[in-house]
Amino acid sequence: MRIAMTMDGNALESAVSSKFDASSYLLVIRCSEIAIEAIEKIEGITAEQLAQKIIDLNCEGIITGNFKSQPAFDLLADAGLTRFQGVGHSGREALELMKQRTLPLIRNFAGTERCSDDHH
Repeated sequence: MRIAMTMDGNALESAVSSKFDASSYLLVIRCSEIAIEAIEKIEGITAEQLAQKIIDLNCEGIITGNFKSQPAFDLLADAGLTRFQGVGHSGREALELMKQRTLPLIRNFAGTERCSDDHH
């Protein structure tokens, strides 16, 4: 399984970005081995382009922060990616919490626990 992570730095010890739309790095993690598969500095692309890149990388989920762009959120939700709220954790901590099923889900654009529309 591949998980995308929007990060402030380029290592698992870095913090998960507080905002999807303002992250510095995209890490793609192969969860079976907790191995970094790809690291990409995010520069000069829109939130929608970043969301599409994550979809194109065949990720099944994303650990990120809040969204400012409704279209980027909708792209990820419509593609069926599970969205996890990782703010306040390092990448490594967030992955461990995800494995334990205790990392909160981002169920809607507002970031609350309530489901909205067909985005689950």
